[in-house]
Amino acid sequence: MANKNKALGTKWESDVAIFLRSYGFDVWRLAQTGAEDQGDLAGSGPLRDWAFECRNRKDLSLAKNVDDANDRARCKGSRFGVTIMKRRGRSVHEGYVAMDLATFTELLMHAYGMDDDGFCPS
Repeated sequence: MANKNKALGTKWESDVAIFLRSYGFDVWRLAQTGAEDQGDLAGSGPLRDWAFECRNRKDLSLAKNVDDANDRARCKGSRFGVTIMKRRGRSVHEGYVAMDLATFTELLMHAYGMDDDGFCPS
């Protein structure tokens, strides 16, 4: 790979995929597709509803990374968009994961079986 920053980004994507697979998730890297990019990683089973945007950059740019993750989720038709950012000088399990509050709330509702009104079915 000629571009050093691209190589670092690709390594981070691979490291995140390997980490998630070590916990039993079926996840893989996606090819870049330009304007309709669906994120850096995809998965099956419980991860099919997710779009992952992996970032290995000096400047974390939290708002831009979260916006990009949401754009990837829209392109993919996923429920959840999340950005996974490398922490300088730390291993993969110490990376940051970020999403907006709306996504986090939807994730909580999904995790706890709540309907759109906030109630758990009886």
